[in-house]
Amino acid sequence: MRALFAPLATARPWKQSVHLIANLPLGITWFTWVVALVATSGGLLITLLGLPLLAFTVLTGRWIGGIERARVRVLLDDDPPAPAPLRHEPGAWSWMKAAVTDRTGWKGLGYGLLMLPWGIVTFTVVVAVWSLAVGLVALPTYDWALPDGGFEWGSYQLTGFGLVGAYVACLVLGVWLLAVSPRLIGLLAAADRRLVRALLSPDESEVLARRVTELQESRDASVESAAGELRRIERDLHDGAQQRLVSLAMNLGIARDHLEASEDPRAAELVGRAHDEAKQAIAELRDLVRGIHPAVLTDRGVDAAVSALAARCPVPVELRSDLRRRLPAPVEAAAYFVVAEALTNVAKHSGARRATVTVRDEGDRLVVDVSDDGRGGAQVVLGSGLQGLHDRVRALEGRLTVTSPAHGPTSIVAELPCGS
Repeated sequence: MRALFAPLATARPWKQSVHLIANLPLGITWFTWVVALVATSGGLLITLLGLPLLAFTVLTGRWIGGIERARVRVLLDDDPPAPAPLRHEPGAWSWMKAAVTDRTGWKGLGYGLLMLPWGIVTFTVVVAVWSLAVGLVALPTYDWALPDGGFEWGSYQLTGFGLVGAYVACLVLGVWLLAVSPRLIGLLAAADRRLVRALLSPDESEVLARRVTELQESRDASVESAAGELRRIERDLHDGAQQRLVSLAMNLGIARDHLEASEDPRAAELVGRAHDEAKQAIAELRDLVRGIHPAVLTDRGVDAAVSALAARCPVPVELRSDLRRRLPAPVEAAAYFVVAEALTNVAKHSGARRATVTVRDEGDRLVVDVSDDGRGGAQVVLGSGLQGLHDRVRALEGRLTVTSPAHGPTSIVAELPCGS
């Protein structure tokens, strides 16, 4: 019995009943509003006022959807997703064109028209069910006030045990209806939720597409932020610590020269070692800065940065590039580090006699191809430099392909979307 009547002790069926009863007055309101505006704007289309009024009318479909989704959230404990906002180019004409062709707005107007018949159904069913259930349970308390009595038909009247039996039967039927009513109300509420989701919310594919777009924008912002932070670190190291070390090395060099002319060879030796250590620290710091984000990449772009990499590589490198424009900073950084890692592998592991770097601008993407005639066998394994390149390229929705059979040759191709 507790399980049977438990829903009556919760707020859920009562909130659902309020929502379904309110469908009728709101349905009348929406129906009147939509019919009046559509008819007026349609009749005025031959004038200058028709199109702006029609655009306003379609936008009210979005307002109807917003109110109905809020009502569903409060009373039906559901959270239907909201459609994407109306997007349009600047200008009144663009706004009107976007509004008139707005599918979401038209669906909201359709929902406003459908609310009237649906509201009649939900209002009638809910009021009838609750009234009948409560009326049957409470019949003995008001039977005396009914015309001719509750159980009188002409000259025939129930009395005695017959009247008691009728009261008991009505009570049982009323109690059964009280137990069933929350379930019936729940079915109507579920149908109402489905109607709202069908007409006033985007479908699952649209929600998924919007979520993918949001994630792409968030990822692009994160990549751009990380690239900017790396550029800032590079500038700070170059302008701060590196310059101080250069100054220190110069001072140590001067001190060494003075001490070599003095009578303290031990001090000269110590200062000379410190000078050598300072120069080595400068070289290491330059390598670190270059590994974070080389200044030449920021200042002059991919061509110059890749040319510097090719010039420093101990293996002869042929560079082919048709790039004639600056690309987004994350794309340039990814292309640079693909070449840097590939040439490092060529110098350290491949045993190659020569290498080729090709940079092609194909409009909507940048293709970087680094190949060598070495022993091959390069693989993308967890924790390797190639795995790091793969992750960097994938973060930009690019693709990294490594072809390196045993005995060579090896080819590393990165395709980076960059816009046309």
